[in-house]
Amino acid sequence: MQLNKSCEACNTCLTPQFSIFSCLSGDETEQLKKEHTDLRFKYGELIFKERQMPGGIYVITKGKVKVSKSGFEDREQIVRFAKENDLLGYRALLSNDRFTCSATAISDTEVCFFSKDLIFRLIENNSKLALRFIKLLADDTRNAEEKAMHMAQKTVRERVAESILILKEVYGFTEDGNTINANLKRNELAGLAGTVRETATRLLSELNADKIISTEGNKIKILDLKELEKNANPLY
Repeated sequence: MQLNKSCEACNTCLTPQFSIFSCLSGDETEQLKKEHTDLRFKYGELIFKERQMPGGIYVITKGKVKVSKSGFEDREQIVRFAKENDLLGYRALLSNDRFTCSATAISDTEVCFFSKDLIFRLIENNSKLALRFIKLLADDTRNAEEKAMHMAQKTVRERVAESILILKEVYGFTEDGNTINANLKRNELAGLAGTVRETATRLLSELNADKIISTEGNKIKILDLKELEKNANPLY
């Protein structure tokens, strides 16, 4: 981890289409700008670790992050992926509890860190900001319920296909318009789909053979989006 003294992301991060903080007053915005810390993480570095106590929240200004839990026999279960302008660590902070997940950079990543004291001071004085955090927590609950249902009811092939679609939604495509803009290892995709690496690799090969996707290294190209969607949601 390195301090980043040349961050110029505040104006972008505070725009309404991106930021939970866009409801702040002028004075509050200046507090946010003055009291944040800019950090850089290389690929594979931990931003925070499961079971640690939070000191604040993080906003990704550049890069990609995986949020994961340690499961049975320390097998990694990926909860979600995060990208630019996403917030990290707010659930633990707001509940005054330890982190239930770890956050790891999966590309060179830059984040803004805002201290607990600053965030609580802003929430106390700005009801709109408090409501936005409440909505974030409500969305998290809904997403967790949906994921639990999918894990219980979908086949592993369906979950792998769905995981590829999630990656597409989170990271988008590269310039070719078909290749997902993320460089993921097979065990990371397996962790998102709730399976083991060997099974994920086999199912990727099946999707490849069916000409639904193609793979090159850790890159995934979607060849037939409609068929991939059918594989992920066969009843729709």
